[in-house]
Amino acid sequence: MNSNNRIDSHSDKGFVPTALLVIFLGTLGFHRFYVGKYITGILMLFTLGGFGIWQLIDYIIILTDGFSDSEGRPIRRADQIQSQSSKDFIPTFFLCWFLGIFGIHRFYTGNFLSAILMLLTLGGLGIWVLIDTLMILTGGYKDGEGLTV
Repeated sequence: MNSNNRIDSHSDKGFVPTALLVIFLGTLGFHRFYVGKYITGILMLFTLGGFGIWQLIDYIIILTDGFSDSEGRPIRRADQIQSQSSKDFIPTFFLCWFLGIFGIHRFYTGNFLSAILMLLTLGGLGIWVLIDTLMILTGGYKDGEGLTV
């Protein structure tokens, strides 16, 4: 395989498993083991994700489609989950992650009634936020018009 094919091809590792692993087990480096980066995975394991800093950096890189597997092939959400909505994944995800208990991501995507309910219940005491986060990551979250974000 020449280097041009390696750069142009996409990883066989999934975006969703990589993103979920960095969120839930990133301090232990599980997402790096998953994509075949064993040495840095071991380093993350022994440093608890660089005391959380390395995990946060990987988290942002994965969500912004900049992460690659051990062979340098990109792991991108856009390659695996096709958005139909005019609302972008990244703002929706970060609004949910940081302001989800107030339903801000739902206001952004045009889901006004459920946004008001989230605001009144503080995101269902966080449960609704967790569900929305998983739905956004897996491509199951819909905007106010029923289109995939």
